[in-house]
Amino acid sequence: MRVVLAALILVGFASPAFAQAGDSGAITLLRTGWNSDSFAIAMTGPIQNPANCPTPDGYISHSSLPGYNTYYAAALTAYVAKQPVLVTIHNTECFAGRPKLIGINFGN
Repeated sequence: MRVVLAALILVGFASPAFAQAGDSGAITLLRTGWNSDSFAIAMTGPIQNPANCPTPDGYISHSSLPGYNTYYAAALTAYVAKQPVLVTIHNTECFAGRPKLIGINFGN
């Protein structure tokens, strides 16, 4: 019983480390460029900034990061279709001073 209780306590402390921040709403702005192959989105409501990035004006992805092409296609599609999205933001990493985008979900 003590071993099970100890294991549950350890799992409880470890689970927040695996959780990532999220935000939902409509994409209000899609930015590209900054003289690099990158894009960022801004959404309705305040930008979530779990990593305390110095420039939290949107969620960014860069072509050197995994998932970039998929995120960009999803962001463009959702923006043009005016569909709400659920984005996942890295809890501890920034890119170019902005919260790092690590996922986009949209659709029914």
